[in-house]
Amino acid sequence: MMKLRWSHSLDPDSDAPKIAGIDTGLGLKQIGGKRDRYESLLRKFAAKQAEAAETIRIALSVGDTSTAEREAHSLKGSASTLGATALAEHAAKVETAIKTGQSIDEALGSLSHSLVAVVKAIRTALPV
Repeated sequence: MMKLRWSHSLDPDSDAPKIAGIDTGLGLKQIGGKRDRYESLLRKFAAKQAEAAETIRIALSVGDTSTAEREAHSLKGSASTLGATALAEHAAKVETAIKTGQSIDEALGSLSHSLVAVVKAIRTALPV
C-alpha cells in the first residue's frame, strides 16, 4: 500500500520551529503551513527590521512623524503575521503614542527591548 505525502503540514504546530517570543505555530499557520517560506520570512524580518526602533527614533528626532508612524505600523503588521504578537503589541503602542504625542519614549523603549530579543531569538534559532 502506498502512503501519500502532503506538500504542507496539516498540523502546523507540530512542524513549527521553536523560537522564544514568537508563536511559531500561529505564524506558520498564517503563512499557509509552508515551513521553508516561514523560516525565510523570519530571517528576512530579522535582517530588515532589526533597526526599526532606531529608524523610528531618528525620524522622530528630525520631526518626521509620518515616517516614524509608518515604520511602527509596518513593524506591527510584519510581527503580527509572523506570530511575534508581543512585539506587534509594542509596535502598536508606539504607533498610537506617535499619533497622540504621548508616552513616546516609554513606548519606544519597550519596543526596542522587545525587538532586540525577538531578532536575537530568530538569529539563534535560524542561523544563516
